[in-house]
Amino acid sequence: MKTPYTLQLMVLLFFISVAQVQGQLFPMETIVSNGSPDKMVNLIIMGDGYTASEQEKFLEDVQRNIEGMFSQEPWKSRAQLINVYAIKVISNASGAADSPSQPIDNFFGSSFNTSGIERLLYPTRINRVVSVLSNNAPFYDIGVIMVNDQRYGGAGGAFATFSTHSSALEIMIHELGHAFTFLSDEYWAGDQFARETANMTKDSNPATNRWRSFLNTEGVGIYPHEESPTWFRPHNNCKMRFLGPGFCAVCMDQIHNRISTLTAPAPLQNPQSFFGANKLEIYEGQEVHFFDLSSQSPDSWLWNFVGGNPETSTNQNPVITFSQEGKYQVTLTTINGIGSSTFQRNDFISVKKDTEPPVLRTQNPTIQLNQSGQAFLTIAQVDNGTRDNVGIRELLLSQTAFDCSHVGVNEVSFRAIDVNGNEASTTVSVTVVDNIAPVVRTKAFTLMLDEEGLGVLSAEDIDDGSSDNCGIESMSISKTEFGRADAGDNTVTLTVRDVNGNSSSATATVRVDVILFAGRESQDAVVLYPNPSQGFIQVSFPKIIDPSLKSIEIIDAKGTQLRSIQSFPTSGKVIPIDVSQLANGLYLLQLTKENQIETLRFVIQK
Repeated sequence: MKTPYTLQLMVLLFFISVAQVQGQLFPMETIVSNGSPDKMVNLIIMGDGYTASEQEKFLEDVQRNIEGMFSQEPWKSRAQLINVYAIKVISNASGAADSPSQPIDNFFGSSFNTSGIERLLYPTRINRVVSVLSNNAPFYDIGVIMVNDQRYGGAGGAFATFSTHSSALEIMIHELGHAFTFLSDEYWAGDQFARETANMTKDSNPATNRWRSFLNTEGVGIYPHEESPTWFRPHNNCKMRFLGPGFCAVCMDQIHNRISTLTAPAPLQNPQSFFGANKLEIYEGQEVHFFDLSSQSPDSWLWNFVGGNPETSTNQNPVITFSQEGKYQVTLTTINGIGSSTFQRNDFISVKKDTEPPVLRTQNPTIQLNQSGQAFLTIAQVDNGTRDNVGIRELLLSQTAFDCSHVGVNEVSFRAIDVNGNEASTTVSVTVVDNIAPVVRTKAFTLMLDEEGLGVLSAEDIDDGSSDNCGIESMSISKTEFGRADAGDNTVTLTVRDVNGNSSSATATVRVDVILFAGRESQDAVVLYPNPSQGFIQVSFPKIIDPSLKSIEIIDAKGTQLRSIQSFPTSGKVIPIDVSQLANGLYLLQLTKENQIETLRFVIQK
């Protein structure tokens, strides 16, 4: 059962007054909260050698070590009975002193070479440790000091102390064995540290030895210290001897008993109101997280925040903002089934005027045009961790939409406005790129050679509506000129290039139809080609279309006139005729002139 912490606070305050130390408040954070402080073991971690700018590192170091501690026995199985709080003590200098005779400006005066032992790391300003605990967490059961120094070191005593060395977790748990459970080292630390404790004795008689109930189980025995054989330890491989192994059964039992004693049920008493906050000095508009640290399990809370928003709250752990400069009083009244109590801190929250603009951190993004030739810029693509001492209200961009005309580098203004209206701006370079190649569409094409046996193909002949998000610059084909040797199907590649240099290709089938020549002696005669035809023929005259031509008839093999053409070109030398509606077979083309009729034969072969 715990004694009420008001009595503990009175004792602590007595020592403080003797030391003539003025109490100081610091921001706190709740790391683990399992219940009312009077029903829990309360572990308070204070940082030393952490400057104002290193407080986030302090919290990260605390979180890492507490998680590691709760992964090991016996702390793991008793974790639900432990509260953990971190007091953000601010030092003017980082780290620990090399020796007490060469102090640095860290808050608790933590130093290596305490008592002439290099690894012995301990605070030299014990009065400050007591003052910080009594003013910020008078209900504490374990006071722990974590020193922001990577050198190996630590110590037990009234307060467990350890560095941030890579073995910090093991050092912390070992030193808690001293400070919390009053265990002795199971290595030989020297005559000055030899004393009767739960795991150290001069009694080697198995019948009377203090850990006799554990003998011959889990490696427990009565083992003499080689350096001083009149003193004995219970185990040869315990965490109180070496870093790394677990606690032996004797030490494990001692820790369990200590936790059980501190958390033993007790009759409910009048509540003892107390509270803390994660920030004590803030800027206008900044949030403060208040948390209840009252004992005796209150079930109702009434907070009053002078100058706060809101000014009152019935939440156990409210979040409040303060919008005006000044120092503000905070009062908490708690109620349980027995009664109520009130705790008040004057000038608890100090609010400063905020004139600092946001600190801009940006990056120069590259954005991609889409299939529609558009790109959109977001805040997340530009912002690279912009911060403000209070909070960001708004982030703005001067331009967010881009199209094909913006390909390349564009200067865009990025602006940040904090909750108090302070603002900062800068310019970022936004690169707009078009990496989308044209969409190439092709179609089959029949190329008819002229009477000379030549034909010219253009890109437009096989293009079937190719497109690009920003526009086509050019189209080219793999072959443009064809002759009699190309008769039949040919594969031609159409390549389309857009205005931004992207290109893509597709193929098309080009069928070349060749004229059936009658020989050189007939080159002055009227010629019909292609023959056979797939659905289109041309009638070519030697020089010009015969002006005496009156009509053209198409006659099938049975002599039936299928079609009479009265309208055709009268200039040039070629008359094109669409015969795609005719079925495969042999046909006659009859040219009716003023003085004669000329008949040509052709074949439809699709």
